[in-house]
Amino acid sequence: MPTTVVRPRLRGAVPAALALSLVLLCVCNAAGLTGSFFFPLFSLWADALLFCLTLAAIRRAGVRFELFHGSILVAVYLVLAICFTLQVNSRAFVYVWDYSNYTLLQYQAEAAFEGGALAGLWHLISTLTEDYTSFICLFTEFPFFLSAHTGDSFVLSQLVSILPTLLVALGGLAVKLGQMLQVRNENGFFLIGVSLAASFPLLRMAAALGQPDWFGLIFALIILLLTIDFRFDTGDPLRCMGIFFATAALVLTRRWYLYFIVAYYAVYAVTVLAGSVRLIQEGDGRRAADRLRGLITFGAGSVAAMIILFWPIVQHILTYSYSTYYAAYNVGGLALELASQSMRLGPMFLPLVVCGAVWAVFRGNRALTVQTLAVLAISVVLFTRVQNMGSHQSLLLMPGYFILMLMGAAALADSLDRLRYLKLGYWMLALAFSLSARLSPLTTIALPDFLFDYITAPSVQEFIRLDTLIYDRSDINQIRRLARWIDTHCGDGEFAYMIPHSMTYCPDTFKNVDLPEQPLEDKLSFGFGILGTHTFPTDLFEAKYVITADPFPWCYEVSGVAAKLNDQFLALKDTYFAYEASFDMGNGTVFTVYRRIVPATRAEANAYLSAFAAEDAQFPELYSQVINSWCDQHGL
Repeated sequence: MPTTVVRPRLRGAVPAALALSLVLLCVCNAAGLTGSFFFPLFSLWADALLFCLTLAAIRRAGVRFELFHGSILVAVYLVLAICFTLQVNSRAFVYVWDYSNYTLLQYQAEAAFEGGALAGLWHLISTLTEDYTSFICLFTEFPFFLSAHTGDSFVLSQLVSILPTLLVALGGLAVKLGQMLQVRNENGFFLIGVSLAASFPLLRMAAALGQPDWFGLIFALIILLLTIDFRFDTGDPLRCMGIFFATAALVLTRRWYLYFIVAYYAVYAVTVLAGSVRLIQEGDGRRAADRLRGLITFGAGSVAAMIILFWPIVQHILTYSYSTYYAAYNVGGLALELASQSMRLGPMFLPLVVCGAVWAVFRGNRALTVQTLAVLAISVVLFTRVQNMGSHQSLLLMPGYFILMLMGAAALADSLDRLRYLKLGYWMLALAFSLSARLSPLTTIALPDFLFDYITAPSVQEFIRLDTLIYDRSDINQIRRLARWIDTHCGDGEFAYMIPHSMTYCPDTFKNVDLPEQPLEDKLSFGFGILGTHTFPTDLFEAKYVITADPFPWCYEVSGVAAKLNDQFLALKDTYFAYEASFDMGNGTVFTVYRRIVPATRAEANAYLSAFAAEDAQFPELYSQVINSWCDQHGL
């Protein structure tokens, strides 16, 4: 009796409490009682809502957590949080490029909310059509508000705002798959599966570098939970609503998750259709008709609603040639991507996913295995038609990897009576190996730090040198020295232009070295280095100082346009610039500052146009049109 009465009351109390707390927050804000606390309190409410909705989706999928599951999830969370914190605090990393975008977005969101709740909410909504939205900022604000507001603070805030809900969703998927796979050793499977999947370095890598894109995996896991065994045999409006809104939220998290969405729903539709054909062959035409009706109704309605809700995004996708403008990131196509993903799975997880796929096939779960592999294959093929994946974009493959990892964990757990100590040793070694892996921008194979000391190949040593320079910088003081010089020597309305644009050194290195302080925000121009993405930097013609470096920083860049810009500058500098100062970075790189002494001329602009003739032929709107427009505006 207590079970049937108390649980429904508790379930009803949770949405009531959430609704009441939101009303109270709005009333207090209207009365002027929240002040600067509205945004963090609203963020806390959003985090609580998402956590409860995730639990609701898990229950809707027929999953019930026991005390054992909760204990394991708490233990895994604590281990991950401790290891993550130690890794972040033990390095000296400057957040540049994409690794600083979300921290800067968080600052902008906070500044918007300083103008009032409505101004802040409008800011969040108005960014939803941009490549980098402020959607995640809503959920990360509460812990970030309580922090020191540094780049590391933003990274660590994800331990509060993202990781708990993500682990709960992963735990729900593990229990669900355990039911579908009919795992005998359920507890062993849950322990091994969740701990291994959660410790996978690729899962944590983007987060450790300031890219909270793993937030989207919460919604991807909800989609899996609600669809993995749902075939529209019965009407389930709440489930369908959950699928729709989880998909919409996944799109808002990062636009490239659409590749997973397209691949997954294509395979899902084929699965439902194949099941309907089988039912017809078995003489159950009515049930097949119900399935098809449900699939078509939900699918068509969802697509129409998505197009209406996200029309600006859809319009941009249809009119913007990503494959053309992102060609600089396509560094090897499909063959390279397959090799890259094999390396990202690494020596510990590649055998696990292969073992899981083979085990599931032999255990009679061929359909689920084929569906998972098909989703991964379609996702990779579609994505590589545009570009190759970085570590953060590889997250769109994580739902498929999770399923295969959990299958591998099931194979280990159900066969522990044979070679028990060998399998337990593999599990513990994989955890230790993964949790101690270096999570840096140049990581290809995630290896523990201590192993880098034993790699002696000259080509790899250079890679490791650059990786170490970026991941654990020894030149922080030198970076600050040059940044202070720029700040001191550029007055109001004056600025400097820096030519290097690599991971080792770029404008962001000097602008973001002391976040949240940004004294160079208006004194150092944005960089130029990606073909097809960055417009020609006419700031070079207006800057008081131009800064370059010798040797010119190169760090596995995706294009050489920055180096070409540097070569042309050096060819012209004696005519237009004078030497001003030099800064030795202590690692072989010397920065040199040149002061403009002759105003820019049409001849100077034409020299750059000639240097970039090939690039201009491909992207005139980024080169000749920009340069000619600038010249016209300045009477040249």
